[in-house]
Amino acid sequence: MSDVIQLLSDRDMSPWEGVLGFLPADVKREASGANKADLLATSGEHVAAVEVKLGHVMSSKQQSAYESVTPQPALYLAALAADRHRVERDASAWTFLSLGDLVRRWANSDDTFARLLAIETAAIIEAWDHSIQAVFEARGSHTRQTLRTLNQKFVARVVTRRIANDLHARDRWATAGVTAGGGLPLIQSWTPIRGETKDRAFIAEVRWWETQPGGELRFGVDFDPRPGKTEDEEVRRAAYDLATSMSEWLDYASLRDHLAAEHPELASLLRRKGPSRPPSRGEWEPVIVHGFAGKNNRNQTRPEFYGDGTLRFQAIAEVDFGEASAADLTDLLDCTLRYLASQQPTGSSA
Repeated sequence: MSDVIQLLSDRDMSPWEGVLGFLPADVKREASGANKADLLATSGEHVAAVEVKLGHVMSSKQQSAYESVTPQPALYLAALAADRHRVERDASAWTFLSLGDLVRRWANSDDTFARLLAIETAAIIEAWDHSIQAVFEARGSHTRQTLRTLNQKFVARVVTRRIANDLHARDRWATAGVTAGGGLPLIQSWTPIRGETKDRAFIAEVRWWETQPGGELRFGVDFDPRPGKTEDEEVRRAAYDLATSMSEWLDYASLRDHLAAEHPELASLLRRKGPSRPPSRGEWEPVIVHGFAGKNNRNQTRPEFYGDGTLRFQAIAEVDFGEASAADLTDLLDCTLRYLASQQPTGSSA
């Protein structure tokens, strides 16, 4: 997308004036001296750096690198509309630019090629924006769409970032990312167990599937070592003990029954034909004591829970993306965390 905007700029600089407040004499791609900005616009003393993002997000490290440049250029983040929160929440030094609005500024260019390219490109970007907004519409809205309509992986990644932001607004810890290896969209959320912080938490996450429209809800216990500490027997045992003490509740049927009573519209989104937890394989007690040694991992030795590593213990259920919207996923994750917290045994702790 940066290349397209660079091309438009080469044909006609004038649309930039209404965006940046000055008419650039030059717009360069990945210019040196400004953190290799996607686009660097200059005119005399005026300098503006524009970071352009579609499927990816501006990392904290990248943001910090931009903000440490001296003298400081004016900073802009150009992205799909759903990523506006990235600036509003924690990048106050930046100005957000909607990619669709930015590109459409060339739709009235006197340069015929630039005008036609801008019209076609802006239409595509705006269609992405509309499809993302539609999956966040409330039930009953005539513009509401389900997650099945998102047929491009990078658009789904933008959706997970918006879900994470909406969960932050509900005081949940949440992060959007991709699965290891497969690069599939992933949204994870946590709430601390009673009297604890994020390193002793319940987790609810949804992982997109690769080959069919749908996803998987995983929910359970997720611990981390204390700040400044390394993983040891104490934290491994504490995580496993809590999970086993809640075995009855770390199960699809129990979650479904709870949701059916409290939020039937969410219960209807879940499916599961077989058991929601795997049979154990090998002896887990040596793993608790020593951790995984050599090539041993959850493929060779596992408890009666799904999960990664030695500190996460989960049950799973399928999510019907033909029925679920992004707004539904936000509610489902929030309600699942509330369910887990409500089932923590009295007196249990980390």
